[in-house]
Amino acid sequence: MHPRRKLIAGTAVASALALALPACGSPSDATSGGADSITVIMSNHPFQRGVEPLIAEFEEETGIEVNVETFAEQQARDKIQLNLQSQSAAMDVYMTLPSREGPLFAESGYYEPLDDYLADASEDYQADDFGSGAIDGMKVDGTTYAVPVNVEGPVLYYRTDLFEEWDLTPPATVDELIDTAGTIAERDPEITPITLRGQAPALPFTFGPFVHGNGVEWTDDDGAPNFDEPGAVEAIEQYATLAREYGPPGVINYTFTESSALFAQGKAAMMLESSNELNSVVDESNSTVGEQVGVVSMPAGSDRSSPTVLSWGLAMSPHSDKKDDAWRFLEWASNPQTQLALTEADIAPPRTSVAEDPAYTDTLDTPTLQAWHEAVVDLQENGHVEVGPVGSDAPTMRQVIGDAVGEVILGDITAEEAAAEIQAGLEPLLAEE
Repeated sequence: MHPRRKLIAGTAVASALALALPACGSPSDATSGGADSITVIMSNHPFQRGVEPLIAEFEEETGIEVNVETFAEQQARDKIQLNLQSQSAAMDVYMTLPSREGPLFAESGYYEPLDDYLADASEDYQADDFGSGAIDGMKVDGTTYAVPVNVEGPVLYYRTDLFEEWDLTPPATVDELIDTAGTIAERDPEITPITLRGQAPALPFTFGPFVHGNGVEWTDDDGAPNFDEPGAVEAIEQYATLAREYGPPGVINYTFTESSALFAQGKAAMMLESSNELNSVVDESNSTVGEQVGVVSMPAGSDRSSPTVLSWGLAMSPHSDKKDDAWRFLEWASNPQTQLALTEADIAPPRTSVAEDPAYTDTLDTPTLQAWHEAVVDLQENGHVEVGPVGSDAPTMRQVIGDAVGEVILGDITAEEAAAEIQAGLEPLLAEE
C-alpha cells in the first residue's frame, strides 16, 4: 500500500467521517432522513472514485439512501442534461463543471441557487473556507450554483527511471518539451514519448496552457476571438506536433482515461494530464510505474507558464423534490472533514484549511507527492481559470477549437488554416453573448 494511504486509511478516515457527519445540517432538517433516498449522477472521475467508498457513513448517520449513477464523462453530461431538460425529479444532485457549462445551465434554469443554503450552513461547515478561485468558479453572475469538491489542472507527469537512465531533465518550457519528446523517440521507439488529449471536447483543457503560455487570451477586450494572433497559431503547431509526432496511435480519440491507462502501463515516458490523475498512475493496484512517477508544473510558453485551473462541483437539480436531503449530501461531501478524508485519494482540496492542515501536508512524504503538491500550489497561484471561451455556448466553442486542432493533428490542414477556422467558427458564437 502507498505510504500515504497507510497513514490516512482505516481509523484516520473513520475519525474524519465521524467528525464530518454531525456537521451535516440543512435549512429544514425535519423533512429529511428516515427512509428517504436521493439520486446522485457523477462522471467517472477521481473525486467520484474517492467519495463513493465514504458514502455508506453518510447513509448510516443520516438515514438517507444515496443512489449513485456513474457514467463516462460525456455520457454523464448527456444523462444529466436529459434529466434537466425533461424537468425530471429522478435526479437530485449531479457533478458539474461550471467553467464549462455554468453560463448555459444558469441561463436555462438548470441549477438550484445555493447561496441561502450556504448562509444557513452550520458553523462547522466553514462556508468561507473555500479558496477564492474555487468558490468563484462555482458562481455565474454572482450567484453560487455548486459547491467545489477539488482543484485540478494540467501538469506534466514523467518516468523518473527513464529520465535518469537517459540523463534527461524535466522540461521547463514547451520548446524543451518538444525536444525531449524527440530525444525519447530516438532512444526507444517502443516507448510513446508523450500522451495527451486529442478528443475534441476534452482537448481545450490541456491545449489552453499552450495558448495562454504564449501570451494570448481566448478573446480580446471586445469579446472577439484571438486566434488571428501569431501566438495562437504557434500554440496550435506546438500541441499538434506533440500529438502527431510523439503521441500514441489513435491520440485523436484520447482523453484522460486513455492517457492515464497508457502511462500507468509503462508505455509512455511523459503524460500531459490533470493533476487529479495522480492516483490513477501511482496506485500499485492499477499502475506498473507507481514508484517511478515524477511531476512538474506545466512547461512555459514563449511568454509564461499559464496552466488551466478549475474545480468540479456538486450541484442540486432545481427539479428535485428532496432538496433538503440533497443539500445535506452537498454539505457533507464538501465539508472540511470529508475533504480531508478525500485527500487519501489524492484529491487536491479546494479548502484553505485542509490544504494547510498537517494531517494532510504531513502525508506528502514521498518525492512524487511533494512534487505533485508543488505543482498543485502553482496551479492555484498561477492558473488560468478559463478552460475555453466563456459564454452560454461554451461547449460548442470548445468543440470548434478541438475539431480544428484535431485536423492539424491528423495532418489534414496547417496550423494557420486551423487558426482561421477557429476564428471564423467562434466569431458568430461570441457575437451572441
